[in-house]
Amino acid sequence: MKLKMKIGAKILLYVMITSVSSMILIGFFIGFRINKIAHDNAIRLAQAEAEKTANQIKSELELDMGFSRALAYSLYTYPQFDTITVDSIFNNILNHQAVGNPRYLTVWYTVELSAYKKDYMKDYGRRSVTTYIKDGFPARDVEYRNLDGDITTSNYYTSKTTNREMLLDPYTFEFGGSQVFATSISVPIRMNGKFIGLGGVDIALGKFQEEIEKIAPYPNTIAALISNNGTIIAHTNPDFAEIAFAEFAPTEDAQHQVSEYIKKGKDLTYFSDNNEMLNIVSTIRVGDSPTTWAIFLSIPMKEIVKQAQRSVLYIIFIFALGVILQGIVMWYISRSITRPIKKTTAILNDISEGDIDINKKIYIHTGDELEDMAHSANRLIDGLNLTEKFAREIGMGNLDAQFNLLGNKDILGRALLEMQKSLTQAKENETKRKEIEEQQIWATQGIAMFGEVLRQHNDNLKELSYLIIKNLATYTKSIQGGIFILNENDEDNPMLEMTACYAYDRRKFMEKTVMPNEGLIGRCFIEGKTIFMADVPKNYIKITSGLGEENPRNIILVPLKVNDDVLGVIEMATFNTYEKHHIDFIEKIATSIASTLSSVRTNIRTAELLTRTQQQAEEMKAQEEEMRQNMEELHATQEEMERKREEQEVIQEQLREDKSILNSLLQNTPDLIYQKDTDGRYVRLSNSTTLLFNVTGIEEAIGLTDFDLLPGDQARIMASFDSEVMRTKKPIVNKTTPITLADGNIHNAILTLMPLIEDNGEMIGVLGIIKIMTDVG
Repeated sequence: MKLKMKIGAKILLYVMITSVSSMILIGFFIGFRINKIAHDNAIRLAQAEAEKTANQIKSELELDMGFSRALAYSLYTYPQFDTITVDSIFNNILNHQAVGNPRYLTVWYTVELSAYKKDYMKDYGRRSVTTYIKDGFPARDVEYRNLDGDITTSNYYTSKTTNREMLLDPYTFEFGGSQVFATSISVPIRMNGKFIGLGGVDIALGKFQEEIEKIAPYPNTIAALISNNGTIIAHTNPDFAEIAFAEFAPTEDAQHQVSEYIKKGKDLTYFSDNNEMLNIVSTIRVGDSPTTWAIFLSIPMKEIVKQAQRSVLYIIFIFALGVILQGIVMWYISRSITRPIKKTTAILNDISEGDIDINKKIYIHTGDELEDMAHSANRLIDGLNLTEKFAREIGMGNLDAQFNLLGNKDILGRALLEMQKSLTQAKENETKRKEIEEQQIWATQGIAMFGEVLRQHNDNLKELSYLIIKNLATYTKSIQGGIFILNENDEDNPMLEMTACYAYDRRKFMEKTVMPNEGLIGRCFIEGKTIFMADVPKNYIKITSGLGEENPRNIILVPLKVNDDVLGVIEMATFNTYEKHHIDFIEKIATSIASTLSSVRTNIRTAELLTRTQQQAEEMKAQEEEMRQNMEELHATQEEMERKREEQEVIQEQLREDKSILNSLLQNTPDLIYQKDTDGRYVRLSNSTTLLFNVTGIEEAIGLTDFDLLPGDQARIMASFDSEVMRTKKPIVNKTTPITLADGNIHNAILTLMPLIEDNGEMIGVLGIIKIMTDVG
């Protein structure tokens, strides 16, 4: 029997069945799509969170690696000096860094003994210097290690054989009376690319615990920082710190090879516990270190899909409400409701597939939930377009792009803002690191340049002073500079004499003297300390150009010190600003300048003294000849003989004084001075020649030749120079030649040889002066 129904009931029944069926299908489809989108977005957000944290920790470790790198680079000159000189330089550096960097437990370096001890032939054994803060003051430990051989299982041996930067696995040691969980960051000290030691720092790992505990992209998230050997450095639960990951999660580690992925520096994403947990491993690589660390995140999937499930329930509720309302008003709006539903369904399908074209927004003016649904869809399109635009700007490198959250629950927006903040911080850190590296390169190149400058004009103090101030003013972009050297010709009234002046890229010929303790120059000389003026008094130095007169912005006065003796003062002015690295550079160069100027003054005085001695010797010979002639007249007058005798005693007394001066010079001069006879045998030697000959005293070398005291090749070279002087009877002046000292080190040296000739033209020997310059190393 065919059931008869009114048309309204049929329409209601058919439409309701159709509508309910369609809504159920649409609900399942939308719920599935929302759940999948939420699932995929959650994985991407979790990966972004892991990468962000990894980048933050990497930036902090890169800062420590950069500090160690700067320390190692500065130590490449270690073999050029003795340990006392090196310690005097680097102790202050290490103490300053230990006080100024409380983040470090210790600051240290270790150098192979074979790198600076030429007579040490073993390929093991090293000297270690460690600086740390003890009771509020810097303390230092110096140890000699591996004297019986390198430990092949040690981290030092790994660094030595690989010659690479190292981020070590964590370890526990006693520091300050308690056990500290820490790691070491080290950089090889290289000389001509060869490993000669390490420079680095020890840092406590407890500081990473707070950062790890802050990681919570979803509730109940487990986060950990894991080292290369699988040790958990920090964990959401601090009780799991300092244990191995394989011990914490043995099943996962065996099944998914988590520890192996970390050791190989590979990222990993996997599901565990029957797909109930999402696990992400994001690696951290620091500098050139072959070892990598990693950030590990474990997120419950129920937390990830919770929001999606909530959205599905909301949709089901809305659909159910729609069905009830539809049943009430179906008789009135059955035809008008079909078209808006189709439009809304279509736009939601497009959104679920990622199509957020703003031109596809729908406009419905029914004044009911359909219009609200359309408005919500349109707002969703607008919000997703804004989010997509912001993400694109970040991807294009515009880190200053602005973005406002769509609401309090805009998780994606918050994640993008956090990513923007992390990228901005990383960019700032990179900029600072490059600036520090550029300053270090600038200082290193300047030191190398001045090494060449200081080897010139070693016989002319004024020309050397001009060359120094010219290059120093040019390199530091100073507008004006001058060198004042202590003049002690008048022992009762010593004064500071300007030996060179340079301004506006030109040499200035000025004569100026300053008394000690007079003005800033005298004060700098007396105190022996740098004076830096950022606010220059009016009319202190008035610099005039074609555009007018102007006071410089900065003035710096640096003493020229050799040990504790001040030889003079450098004064410089600039229109720019002397930064800290400029001041440090000028102070470091001032030490080398002072040492060179001291040697030049000694050479000049030595030459003057030798000239004076020769003149007096010639005068004595002339007087002796006169006495011989006068012997024929002695019988004529006894009074004339007595007068001549008294004159002779005066001359002999003067000769004794000259001999005393010469002996004092030979005992105290830093240069190597010697006299040979015509057979090449040493007649007289300065005490400093023990640096050249392997003898305990100069008496052992008297009467010997170069072939008795020097290696064969060097002996032949020295003998050839002597032969040339005696053959030509002409001096050899400022001859640059390599010299091997008794300790085995090879140095550049300046050799001067002068012939010693009797009045009758007979050659009696050679006088030599050797000035040791730099290690050719």
